[in-house]
Amino acid sequence: MSGVNRASRPEGAEEQSFAQKLADFIRAKRGIFLGLLAAVIVIVAAVAVFSIVSNAQAEASTTRVEALADDIATWSAEADSAKKAELETKILAGLTEVNAKWPRSFAAARALSLRARLFEEKKDWAASEKDWAEIASRFPKTFLAPIALQNAAIAAEERGANEAAAGYYKRVVDGYAGKTVGVPHAWFSLGRLAEGSKDYTAAIAHYEKLVASFPDDDWTKLAKDRILFLKSRGLAK
Repeated sequence: MSGVNRASRPEGAEEQSFAQKLADFIRAKRGIFLGLLAAVIVIVAAVAVFSIVSNAQAEASTTRVEALADDIATWSAEADSAKKAELETKILAGLTEVNAKWPRSFAAARALSLRARLFEEKKDWAASEKDWAEIASRFPKTFLAPIALQNAAIAAEERGANEAAAGYYKRVVDGYAGKTVGVPHAWFSLGRLAEGSKDYTAAIAHYEKLVASFPDDDWTKLAKDRILFLKSRGLAK
């Protein structure tokens, strides 16, 4: 019976159904990446304060940036447009100040991530991408960098810059494989973007790399489905 149902289904229905499921899956997973960096930085900043409590500079920078984080929560909930605009100006000035005053501190990374999240809420994807990319460039040898790169890639995709997004994902798999969470997501995204540009050979290669490197990951299950689909349609060998 199931075979009959499948045979009678329109040719594009299976792909359309998969595309919808894939979009829902990615949308659900994307929140993890958008929130992960901010959460990690909060933890690191807290540890820094307690472990080097005598360092007045670290304490001052952390206190300042966390006060700004509270202001952003207030800004998000503000219904009055005039008050919201005024608070936004104050917040952006404060985050810029932290970034300039303590440029190599975790407080600066936190400030950049907060500003990026604020821009995301405003749908200013270019500005958000710039701040995530700045974190990766300024702190390339820390665990913050690959997470920031993935957030930059997401912002680039949101503004329709798929080539730029692929560049960020490639930096993750080339520079941080085995060193960070999210590498399977980066490999799958490279395959997905290659599919979108109809480079099916490259898409298969990315998916197969994911399958070989992370056989038990959730993204691998999706990659296997895409490999089967592309090959069944004769789009790639």
